[in-house]
Amino acid sequence: MMRAPLLALAVAEKLAPLEVPWEVYAERSRRFEIQLSGSRVEMTRGPLRLEGYGIRVLSEVDDQTGVGFQASTDLSERGVRAAAEDARSVAQFNRFPAHRPELPLGVGGPATTPQIVDSALWADPALSLQKAADDLLAACDARRLPPPTFATIKATLVESSLANSHGMAASYTHTAVEREIAVKAEGGPEGRPPGEFWYEDTNRRIRLEGLEEKVAKWYRLAEDARRGVPPSVGEGVVVLPPEVLSGILPSVISFQFGGVAQLRGMGVAPGTVVGSDRLDVRDNGLLDWSIGSSPVDDEGTPQRVRHLISEGKAMETLTDVLHANALKIALTGNACRATTLGWGANYWRKFARRPTPDSSTIVLASGTGGSDSELIEQVEDGVWVEQLGWANPDRVAGTFGGEIRIGYRIRGGKLAEPVRGGTVGGAVLTRDGRPSLLNGIRAMGSVARSSGDFVGPTLVLGNLVISGDQSAATSGPGS
Repeated sequence: MMRAPLLALAVAEKLAPLEVPWEVYAERSRRFEIQLSGSRVEMTRGPLRLEGYGIRVLSEVDDQTGVGFQASTDLSERGVRAAAEDARSVAQFNRFPAHRPELPLGVGGPATTPQIVDSALWADPALSLQKAADDLLAACDARRLPPPTFATIKATLVESSLANSHGMAASYTHTAVEREIAVKAEGGPEGRPPGEFWYEDTNRRIRLEGLEEKVAKWYRLAEDARRGVPPSVGEGVVVLPPEVLSGILPSVISFQFGGVAQLRGMGVAPGTVVGSDRLDVRDNGLLDWSIGSSPVDDEGTPQRVRHLISEGKAMETLTDVLHANALKIALTGNACRATTLGWGANYWRKFARRPTPDSSTIVLASGTGGSDSELIEQVEDGVWVEQLGWANPDRVAGTFGGEIRIGYRIRGGKLAEPVRGGTVGGAVLTRDGRPSLLNGIRAMGSVARSSGDFVGPTLVLGNLVISGDQSAATSGPGS
């Protein structure tokens, strides 16, 4: 795989001599998209090319650190110097409670480089997207199913590079693929309205494994959504697979265990009990093919594994250079130029954002509960949530709540009638035994699956609130 050109060094060479520490984060990006309407290719787009950089300067201001940042796509010497001057101007007024923080040192790449580039996609992006669309239609045809009502596949290919005033220089390439696919079930004598299922994911590779089986499942879920009714209301046993947990846990855990929250007195202090003694959570920036993996973080610190929760107790705090210095704790290499809009947004114009502490991939260790089927057998009465619409995790409050797009009642250890509508929510993380998702785990599956920036098993939970049909709670089966 080709090594990314050091665009950051090319920018750094055009900087006027600076007497303060500085860093440059730069990207060369190409973006491609194919969109289907039924079996017809409605639109193809790409390559959309973008080259840009962000300059950050750190100056000493009254025993604190003035932090200035400016992003630009102007690669001329005049443009680079103007961006640097803007960053210096901001640094005079934007103070951070750190004292002489040290940027990463050294030249060269890290010792460990995870696999994060789809070689076929990198070699021919347009052809790879067309093949992915053809594979999707072929999978529908093989199962004698109609084509999706809508499908879009986007691919982003990025060459990232970093350089700073301490001699650090690093670069790497990476790919990201975003999918959004909608299938619809309609017709039949019962006269019910159509049911629809939306599949969304972001990962490193263009091909989906087991595509035929996935397509068949999507259409089954769309059909079941036609017959779904809201669940009964109240607290109950809820079973959440990794695909749902990925929309809840990473956002809350990364903030609650991050330097930003810790500096503001809102974070989880090391040693705090946040779950049962079976609970083990890590942040792993080196997993092959994970969307959150990279050889270095967005300041150039080599990636590693961070231990966040061990036997139910909080361990490390996620930090970047500034927060590690301000809190006087270890640097964990968690600088991330991310947004709260999800990983799709994080692969376009990252250079325009400042680094801040965030997680890479949250890994929840598996338990001994067995497969999904074996977990369901342990539940006498509850709800399996297949898909939660807009889980809306509140990073600060540590809560979430979302609508059940499709799920199933569990009766006597078996999946029963489909559920649609109503909400599931509650606290994700609390201190010292108060009810929450993490301390309400009744069983943990033995099989971990990867979904976005989360890896973990299915969980059987007892501390969540179900909001649905009040009449079903008093008169429905299993009440």
